[in-house]
Amino acid sequence: MGEEKTSKVIIVGAGAAGLFAGCFLKKEGIPFVILERGDKPGRKLLLTGHGRCNITNNKSPKILKEGYHEAGSYIYSAIKSFAPEDAMKFIRDELGVELKEEDNNRIFPVSDSAETIRSALVDHIGRENIITGFCCVSVDKNDDLYTVISDKGERISAPKVILACGGRSFPETGSDGLGYKVASGMGHTVTPLIPALTSVDVCADDREFTSAVSGVSVNAGASLYCDTKKKASGMGSVLFTHKGISGPVIQELSREIPRNISSSDGWIELDFTPHRTDAELDRELLEEINSHPDSKITTLASKYVPSSVADKLGERAGVTDLRAGMVTRDGRRELLKGLKHLELHIDNPPAYETAYVTRGGVALKEIKRESMESKIMPGVYVIGEMLDIDGVSGGYNLQACMSEAFIAVRDIMG
Repeated sequence: MGEEKTSKVIIVGAGAAGLFAGCFLKKEGIPFVILERGDKPGRKLLLTGHGRCNITNNKSPKILKEGYHEAGSYIYSAIKSFAPEDAMKFIRDELGVELKEEDNNRIFPVSDSAETIRSALVDHIGRENIITGFCCVSVDKNDDLYTVISDKGERISAPKVILACGGRSFPETGSDGLGYKVASGMGHTVTPLIPALTSVDVCADDREFTSAVSGVSVNAGASLYCDTKKKASGMGSVLFTHKGISGPVIQELSREIPRNISSSDGWIELDFTPHRTDAELDRELLEEINSHPDSKITTLASKYVPSSVADKLGERAGVTDLRAGMVTRDGRRELLKGLKHLELHIDNPPAYETAYVTRGGVALKEIKRESMESKIMPGVYVIGEMLDIDGVSGGYNLQACMSEAFIAVRDIMG
């Protein structure tokens, strides 16, 4: 057994939540140590915002909370306590990073580099306060102290522990779900886990369609069906890929896909004209056909979708090379079906390897919303992706990490 060390506060995990908790403790002059299993802190942070780090979203807390699905009411007190404007001020004034606002109130560093944020956090904390290569496997309680134990038998004790071990998404960055085992070993309930904010692979037949238009993006309505029942729907940008579909609206639907989807009939239906009914689109198509009988039918369809997508829809409908005036009623309706009800069947459940966040985690009923302190193990705080909280894309998840870290440190300060 290795030599046992002590500290005032132990933070387990050097992801976004753990690093911000360290910053807040440093500001208050509270001694702490961050234990990171990998060889480099903040590895997953480098992936956020496609490497640009969408650090927060400049909406009011009242609007922002709507982006956290079932946990919106729960997290509201945290994001009110440390709102996006507070986060931006801290990042500018304390970390020295200049920020900019882009569409949909998304906030990025001016450098467009996640490394800017990661380096600023680590430098602010001080590398002497971060221990890498420490893989926490359990936390034991001994009188008034908690002892964090590594897989090598190393032991560090403190009266306060902040668990910020991450979820299961992008496991190569170190968040492979081990933190859930640690929390479970302390008596916490872990709700079912599902990859979220990820792309969706489609079956081989439909992959022929998506791969042919890979890289093309289009606005559409999207609905998830499982065994003929609609489970969820949304509207936004859809990106076709070699393996299936992605884009913001698809990533949002991914959290609703059951893990057993391979044993059931599941598909995503795309509607490229969501503001028109079937009847309205049919009338409009017929008018276009009557007005332009010598045009290719797929050329007329490109009014609603990019031409490459129109060509593939025409191929599916069996009208690819036909002039509009030659298209039969049945052919027109098959084309309409593709424009309004394109079914892309799901091949496998989404993978953790490509998911940006994890749906599920430590049950919120066991964590105090005003402080993130455990109701089961007083003195232990759970923050970040370990919790059963996941937000939409656009800076919501990193804002949750910062707000949770802030109120946890506030409670530790007393």
